[in-house]
Amino acid sequence: MNEEIERIFQNFSVNGESVPVKFLHYEGHGEPYVVYMETEDNDSLTADDDLQAYVTYYDFDVYSRGNYTAVINAVKSALINHDWVWQVSRTSEDMFETDTGYYHKTLCFATFKEVEEEWQKSV
Repeated sequence: MNEEIERIFQNFSVNGESVPVKFLHYEGHGEPYVVYMETEDNDSLTADDDLQAYVTYYDFDVYSRGNYTAVINAVKSALINHDWVWQVSRTSEDMFETDTGYYHKTLCFATFKEVEEEWQKSV
């Protein structure tokens, strides 16, 4: 679970409707909903053989039984407004899951983090 994501999506709503955003799995019965997961870390910046900064990629899966365009746009807006970068080329096509009756789209975002000095010394 990512504390930053939890803060960004605390009390998340679209058009006045609460939309749950959960790590990996949603247990509820409401819809639409979003689940997220970390997919990759990339050691983007090193100096003097030490990691200085990195990029972490996350998938945000949006599920709905109807038109989910407003939810997708709200997720994008929330993350972009917190300096996350939308990875357009990694975003999925629109999908429909016949077994559940949900429309589904995966959005990929990246976040850049500098390595904290204390963490670097403990490695």
